Amino acid sequence: MAAVVKQSGGSGGKRTRVGIALSGTSLCAVFAPSGENRPRVWHTALGVLPSATSALWPELVDALRALSTASGIAAGRLAIALMPSLAEVRAVQVPPLGDDALQQLLARNAGKYFVTARGAQIVGTVPRGADAASRVAAAAASRLLTVLHASAEAAGWIVDAIHPAEAAWGAAAVAWTKGGTNPAQLLIVRAEHVELLQIARGQLSVVRRFRAGTLDIERIAEACSTPGGTILLAGTPRPRSELSSALASRGVAARTPTGTSTELVYDAEALAAAYANSALAPALVTDTVRAARARRAGSLTTRIAVAAGLLLLLAGALQLWGVRRELAVVRGERETLRPRLSATLVGRTTVETAFRQLAVLAKAGRDAPQWSAVIGGISEELPLESYLTGFRGRADTVGIDGLALYAARVFDAVEQVPQLRGVRASAPVRRETTAEGEALERFQLTALLKRSTADSTTGGAR
Repeated sequence: MAAVVKQSGGSGGKRTRVGIALSGTSLCAVFAPSGENRPRVWHTALGVLPSATSALWPELVDALRALSTASGIAAGRLAIALMPSLAEVRAVQVPPLGDDALQQLLARNAGKYFVTARGAQIVGTVPRGADAASRVAAAAASRLLTVLHASAEAAGWIVDAIHPAEAAWGAAAVAWTKGGTNPAQLLIVRAEHVELLQIARGQLSVVRRFRAGTLDIERIAEACSTPGGTILLAGTPRPRSELSSALASRGVAARTPTGTSTELVYDAEALAAAYANSALAPALVTDTVRAARARRAGSLTTRIAVAAGLLLLLAGALQLWGVRRELAVVRGERETLRPRLSATLVGRTTVETAFRQLAVLAKAGRDAPQWSAVIGGISEELPLESYLTGFRGRADTVGIDGLALYAARVFDAVEQVPQLRGVRASAPVRRETTAEGEALERFQLTALLKRSTADSTTGGAR
């Protein structure tokens, strides 16, 4: 069974919420007294509704004060289920409008849609399925709801929610069918009439009213057999038993809910009060309450936004602190590593310089002319009566000085050296006489090495 007493938050902290069922002549409350597990059903009579000029319902104020005493709950909250004498529920066809526009349409034309509507009405609706134009609507006098809020406040209570009794009975059917995932039907049998509620997907789908007892048994049997699903019976014991037998004779099986206090199953008002806390839609909300809820929602949104902003700033500050802390750690480690890193860099620079110098030396060694081979080639080709007095080598140029009987033969011989090319005289041939009286010719030759590349910075005689 749904909880008959709940804890709900409020401006003054948590308040206990109690479900009550209200008719024009009585008030029924269901609550669990402190230290007791079984809910208690509490009834009290009420006087007639106040006149149109009265802002309070005095008998209701007294009844609610008495409820505080009986339940031991002070400054509590109320979930009110309005019995059919105070609210009307029916299926209506409406234009495809938004929720706000639809509320205004039904409130302005309540007399067109509701049989008992007189004066200004508060209307609530819920879709009957995928068709947005088909709805289950509830209506109650605007003045009545205003009086209920004012009277509850005068008695020290706050009204949390107001629903028609059918919405509370529907919640009971959902609870009895384990969540209402499957279609279910509930027959509420009362002395005045029989109400049939059909539940689909956990919401009210159909609300129909028939004459008391078995006067409309054929219509009731036909309505119950059409959609199928579980059929439950609750209400006044004797008429309920008669209706169950009449339905059984027509092939319609209806059963009494199990696992629920018989006091609730046998009393429609007590059942509405017990499930007022979890009543299904539609709800009846006055403009004043709607505006107050909007203000609270706006205030809550502002507080959440401010809290989110503060948390964002705090997160940013923590992130900045963490980054700076990590930066300080990195700087400290860098300072620790700096001497070793400097030494490493110096060593690396020294090694790189040495490698570059070695590369230069290796390249110079590869590119340097092989003067020994050149000198050997010249020696092999030079005539026997001639000899050299000087040899110069620079880059790719070779200079040869010497004496010979015939300088022309030396020119021819040097041209035959494989390593040389471009042999030419670098000075005129001069004739000289030695101390022994021998006449010789002094020559100076220049030739180029046969190389593709040569080191222009390397030279010197060898």
